[in-house]
Amino acid sequence: MLVGALTLGGIGSVAAGDRVAIISTDPATVTAQSGDEFTVDVLLYGEGSHDGSGASSVTLAAQYHPEYLEITDVERGPWLEQDDETDVYANQTLAHEQGTALSTQWRDPVAGGATGMARIATLTVSVAPDAPPGETAIAFGESEVELATDWPMPVVGESATVVIDGGETQLESFDHPDVDSLSADANATTVDENSDADTTTVPLDALSNSVPGLAVVSGIAIVVGCAALAVRTLRSD
Repeated sequence: MLVGALTLGGIGSVAAGDRVAIISTDPATVTAQSGDEFTVDVLLYGEGSHDGSGASSVTLAAQYHPEYLEITDVERGPWLEQDDETDVYANQTLAHEQGTALSTQWRDPVAGGATGMARIATLTVSVAPDAPPGETAIAFGESEVELATDWPMPVVGESATVVIDGGETQLESFDHPDVDSLSADANATTVDENSDADTTTVPLDALSNSVPGLAVVSGIAIVVGCAALAVRTLRSD
């Protein structure tokens, strides 16, 4: 049973429940040439907590190597629109020097929260003109899902693989700063997707104030083997 496979009870109880939210991409692997631009859909699966609470907000964190790739846009998907009718709001924040793009989304009113599987975002990605041949990743492990009960939900993020110019070599990784510890003077381009306002530039540490009640959550340990099994089970169904 799919829900049973995604309920990683063997990990032990975490916060309000031991279900996890699973992030994957479509396609899982992108083949591109240096200088190309492409889009990739980011999918989220989450059944909420065992008490029936769904998600009230999601912070999708897409991290990449800024010498090889650049995420130039994050378009909100319909995931948070599921279940009880409500309004959904979003901001996107692009911090290219830090190799990080964020889509902060929330329901107002929460109305019990959202559950299910759907697209949470679409990324527009550019490959650097001088990127070397090889494989690099877009990772989502720093993403956060908060339940309607104000508890965090652990997130399993499956990376998207980008194959540049047919290269088979694994390109070097990038040491990303933690999303919650970026310096106050590390500015990023932030766009309010809920209005026609012009793009503004704000400190990244101000993001914690963009969603009322949204706390940055860290330190949740996920068993990698169980996570991979859960993602494979989800895709096969």
